[in-house]
Amino acid sequence: MGINLRMAMRALMQNRLQAILTLLGMSVGVAMVVIVSGLGRGAQLKIESQIEAAGPTRITIRSGNFVPAGVNSSGRQDSSGGEQAEGQVVSVMGDGGQLADIGKDAAAMDARRRAAAVRQTEYRNPPTPLGAAEMDMLRHRVADVKAVAAGMAGNASLDDNADIPVRVVRVNGFQPAWPEMSGWKLLAGRMISADEHAGGAPVMLVTRKSAGQLWPGQASPLDKVMAIGGRQVRVVGVIGGVDDSDSSVVPPVYVPVGLAQRVLGRKNYDTITVRTVSVGVTSQVAADIQQKLRDLHRLPDNMADDFRVTSQSVSAMPSMGADPHLVRAVHSNVTGFEQASWQQMAKSLRAAGRTFTLLLAGAAAVSLLVGGIGVMNIMLVSVTARTREIGLRMALGARAGDVMIQFLVEAMTLAALGGLIGLFLGWIGLLVTEYGLHWATAASPIMLVAALVMAAATGIVFGIAPARRAAVLDPVIALRSE
Repeated sequence: MGINLRMAMRALMQNRLQAILTLLGMSVGVAMVVIVSGLGRGAQLKIESQIEAAGPTRITIRSGNFVPAGVNSSGRQDSSGGEQAEGQVVSVMGDGGQLADIGKDAAAMDARRRAAAVRQTEYRNPPTPLGAAEMDMLRHRVADVKAVAAGMAGNASLDDNADIPVRVVRVNGFQPAWPEMSGWKLLAGRMISADEHAGGAPVMLVTRKSAGQLWPGQASPLDKVMAIGGRQVRVVGVIGGVDDSDSSVVPPVYVPVGLAQRVLGRKNYDTITVRTVSVGVTSQVAADIQQKLRDLHRLPDNMADDFRVTSQSVSAMPSMGADPHLVRAVHSNVTGFEQASWQQMAKSLRAAGRTFTLLLAGAAAVSLLVGGIGVMNIMLVSVTARTREIGLRMALGARAGDVMIQFLVEAMTLAALGGLIGLFLGWIGLLVTEYGLHWATAASPIMLVAALVMAAATGIVFGIAPARRAAVLDPVIALRSE
């Protein structure tokens, strides 16, 4: 094999112009495959991220359940307001107006199941606080969870700060995943690092509004120090994208949750926020969290939840001032709305993205096909030009298989070199597209390997015919060729 490879390189060097033109065709084909696949995958990932940003992917968990049993996000409701009780189905009409079999109707069966369940009339007081056990359960025992972040908040009095006009601040403790969940933007300085979060370091973030309240007239709050609970807490960053409209009196500051626990003097969390992997599974994850929290808190069947699990869809619908019947109906159907609407939307957009990628990949495959035809062309020309050489080799004892392998190796070498050059050109093209045109790109390692394999396979496929033509030459006729 080594001898054949050296002979192939020597033959290609003797026909440099033809080899360069063929390499150019192959490299352009492979580069097109890489660029198109990167653009398609980047567009698909961007679509998915936009779906996640627009849809309800956040679930908030709080200790205590202040929602009556008739209004909750799990779909249960009572008939205390006079509406038809769940499980009471008068008639279900099928296609053509015919009476359908209620026993086969999923909605009716689900309503009957809930109606037959044990009524939750008992409440645990005080409720189980949220802590490390809940965080461990959410991170390791619930599927389709992308990130988990605990948080707590409370007012804290400042120590003697001569240069700060306010005496009380709102301390908000957060964990590393929270800024990305809530869409914070860094305006100046830096974010709190993972090591600082783990150690509860005395650092904090402020908004422009809170910085103006704490240090009025100062150009920048960075590196300013504020004494809280005997600790000198330093400002490391200024953030935006935070709703601080209700902070006209008490300015908020944002610190690692470990520091907030020490400053506020309590270990439990006020909230735990979960972000799901996609909008289509949010309702299912919320239901799974509810069941696992009940198991963790060892709540019997007749006891109501001592926690509240709220998705973005539910929290976005205020109930103050609304008709209780309407609130009950809307909250009870949120689960079905998310599954029927968001999940279907996510599936449709992903299918459209895959179709778009396949169409582009088909166009790129045409370029690769053109490169393969170029390989076949140069190999046929090479066989014709080297007829005397082939006859001499066969006269000296070379078999037909040896000649065929020689020309196959030459074709594969051309294709492989073109593939490597194409990978480099494709990588350059993706960089130009991403940083020059600001388009979303995402190169897949599997696709890069596949492009190289496709190039080598093209060399084999389009090199077989010229190799066979060389192998079947008659040595005597080949030696007489000029």
